[in-house]
Amino acid sequence: MLAESRLRDAAIDTGLALTRADLDAASRLVHRCYLRRGYVQPSADGRHVSPYLAMPSTAVFVARAAGVVVATLSLLEDSELQLPCDELYGAELAVLRRAGRRIAEVSALAVSEDCRGVALRAMRSLVQAVGVYGRDLVRADHLCIAVHPRHAAFYEARLQFRRFGGLKPYGAVGGAPAVGLLLDLHDMDRPPAEGSLGGSLFGDADRARIRARLERECARAAAYRALQLFHSPQH
Repeated sequence: MLAESRLRDAAIDTGLALTRADLDAASRLVHRCYLRRGYVQPSADGRHVSPYLAMPSTAVFVARAAGVVVATLSLLEDSELQLPCDELYGAELAVLRRAGRRIAEVSALAVSEDCRGVALRAMRSLVQAVGVYGRDLVRADHLCIAVHPRHAAFYEARLQFRRFGGLKPYGAVGGAPAVGLLLDLHDMDRPPAEGSLGGSLFGDADRARIRARLERECARAAAYRALQLFHSPQH
């Protein structure tokens, strides 16, 4: 395991998890973090599993420092299954759906306990990537997330989420308390002079650079899936 001193000044490389190695590292990191916090019971293979994460529309993002996955989160698109947040805030999300708003959920977020020195940079980089992916590629209007109340202030102050759901016990994480937060992705389109998200996290140059990279990675992922289908037994 790399010492944190080696990672503190390392560049953060963030993008979609495309390889089996990155997907496996992300799954194991989520399981370790959730297990440490008492959210889940130990799994037989040390991986985090969820029916939402298995859906083809789900995008898994990783942040790497010195080639090691130090943080991860996933973006879940709305579907007939709805979203995990519906367990707690179904009525609030239904209002947005009735208004024609497209919602996606940020889920399976984890930061390595061994890399706290780069946690803030990794989180900021991940939110940039997920925000651009959600707004420019998926065309979502809002991102929602359920977080422990002790972390809510970070999301509100640093990442510009706002609270939309009150304190409730969340069965998906062992009954731990959670509050619902919402990020309006249209803030990315507003002039920086308004103090918007676009001016703080998503400058024009960064947004264009991140979007171009994600488009390349999506093309690679599609080609990989097509190759897998071609070589599947039924072919």
